[in-house]
Parts: sequence; structure tokens; C-alpha cells
Amino acid sequence: MKKLILLFLILPFLSINAQETKQDSFDIPEQLKSFTPYACIANVFSVSENGMYISDFIPRAGIRGKWYLDEQQKYNVFMKVEFGFNLVSRNDFVHFSADPGHPQGKSQQSVFTRQGYIGISTPYGNLSMGRQWGVHYTLAGNLDDTYFGAGIGIGVYNAGTDGGISGTGRADQALKYELNVEKFYFGLQGQFRNETVNDQFFADTYGVASSYDFDFVKIGASYNKVLDGVEAPVEIESKINDELVAILIDFKRKNWHLGIMPEYFVNHELNDQGEYIKGFGGEYSFRYHFGKDKKWRFVNNSYYLQSLEKDSKYVLSGFTFNIARRFSDNVAVIFAFTIDNSTNKDGSRPDNHILGAGFYYTFNYPVP
Repeated sequence: MKKLILLFLILPFLSINAQETKQDSFDIPEQLKSFTPYACIANVFSVSENGMYISDFIPRAGIRGKWYLDEQQKYNVFMKVEFGFNLVSRNDFVHFSADPGHPQGKSQQSVFTRQGYIGISTPYGNLSMGRQWGVHYTLAGNLDDTYFGAGIGIGVYNAGTDGGISGTGRADQALKYELNVEKFYFGLQGQFRNETVNDQFFADTYGVASSYDFDFVKIGASYNKVLDGVEAPVEIESKINDELVAILIDFKRKNWHLGIMPEYFVNHELNDQGEYIKGFGGEYSFRYHFGKDKKWRFVNNSYYLQSLEKDSKYVLSGFTFNIARRFSDNVAVIFAFTIDNSTNKDGSRPDNHILGAGFYYTFNYPVP
């Protein structure tokens, strides 16, 4: 771990030096030239019924690398290591994002792992293993481009987690195969672990996703199933019969984007009482770039999840509006407002509306 942290510290300086000097007195070691360091930090000041808070917005840093195995560059080995950070506080009370950055949604660690995987790329598809985005996110990620306050109705960050246990988000201990042929995508994954009393000899979860990008719209579908779930899950376990089906309809043009993802789920989400539920819902995301230089962004997002449980009035619903100004590929300022239209299981209304403003700064990690 100490060697890895040291590598994070020296890589940015090596990259800067490589750009600013051509002196022969200092050369980057050949084995480091295939690495690219990156980072993103964002803070948000928010106001809600619960008070005023300054919170992190998923700060992260990592390295990615690629090594070609042949002169034609048809085969390569790739990797990524990414860490998340709790910088301004160990606990966040106002969440602008559905992504808590860790499996259980309540970690108090200052540094935690977001991704860590290695794989091989070939003309016949890519094969990778480790902690990585699941195949469902390849589709759902088309809607996950709101700055603050979205990603709740796409089935990725389910039950207040990062989707690592169920496999719909940053799937842990996952083996993934992906094929991209022109406009066609196909992905298949399984998670292989020994965490519960229902451990499976083969895959403990599996997911499949596919899409086709027409000239005017991308259409896709995904399915994810947990096989090692238990009746009363604890932090490292999934609920028994956790299941998700989702459809993607995605329009993209030069200055605007509209994505829609309806979903049906069983034991994949929690209500306000912490109970796993069966239900349906979805999310849409609209983005428009405007202004003389097209660096202004307007983003509107809406999410909706409704329980199908008997005698339950639970609905998780909200509308989010973002106005952002990009000053470069590295810096953006964002203003956000979220209207909470939810209903608790007993029919009461939380009405936890949120107003906030924040800053993004990145390197080698472009702001949306």
C-alpha cells in the first residue's frame, strides 16, 4: 500500500515534467510511460430542511494504464486503480448524489477503494476481472451525467450502496466480457465470491446487457440477478432474489442529450423503513449546452421509484435542475436545486428539498 501511495504522489510530477522539459538529464522510466494519473475533486454547499452543510461530491484519484502486446496494437493489457476520499467530513448528511462511493453507503473511512481491475483487449472483445463498473452501468451510465442530485432511478446505486454487492454498479470480484462492434455492444459478467451461506459454486451474480446505436437513438436492455442473496442481509450481503430489468432509450446530438431508463426490480431497493421492496420506476435526464461558446449547461433530471408491496404508499421521487458553467476541461461551477416529491410508506411526506452550489476541479478527467 505504501508503494502504491508513493506512486500516486510522484506520477503527477512526472507527467508535468515530461510536458515542460526536453532535457536529457531527466527521463521518465519506460515502465511509467504507460500510466496516466487522474483526479477529480468537487465540494458542494447545500441548504435543506436539515440545515446547511458543506459536503464532498465523490472526490477520487487514480491511475489507468495500457500496454500493447503486439506491433499492430490489436492486443493490449489494461488496468485501473481508483480511490475515493472523504475530505471535508467523515459523514455526509445531505447527499446530492446517489453514489455513496462504497459498498454499504455509510463508510467512515477517509480513503476507500472505488475500482481496481486488470484485463486484456482483443479484436474479439475485452475480458477483465476485479472491482469495476458492471455491464448494466454501460447502459445506465448514459443517464448518469447530472452534476448533482441524480442517478437514483437507474438501478445502479441500489439500496444506498455503490452497487458493488449486487453487481449493477461498481461490481466487486467481477469477471466481465464486453464486445463492441461498430454500433453494437454486448456485455456479460459474473461475480465470484464466498460471502454468504448461499454461496454458489459458479457465479454468485450474473448480468447481461446489450445495445445498438442507431443514427438517431441508442436502444438497449439489461438484466441482473443475484444468486447468493440471503433473507436478512448484513453489510456484505444482498437480499435473496435481488433482480433488475431495465431498458435504455437514449438520444444524443451535438448540443443536447435526452436519456430515458424505465426499470422493474425485486428486492433491489429499500423503502424509508429500510425494508427491501418490489417495484418499478425509472429516470430521465435532459442536458442542453448553450451560450456563445457552448460552455453553459442546463441539466434537468427526474427519478421515480414506486413500491408494489401491499398496503405501502412508498414512492421515491424528485426533480433536479442544474446550471453549470465550464471554464475549461478542468474547472466548472454548478448551481443545483432538487425538489423532493417522495411519499413514505405510511403516506407522510419528507419534503426534503435541497439548494446547493459547488465547484469541480479535475486533471486528466474531463468535467461533463
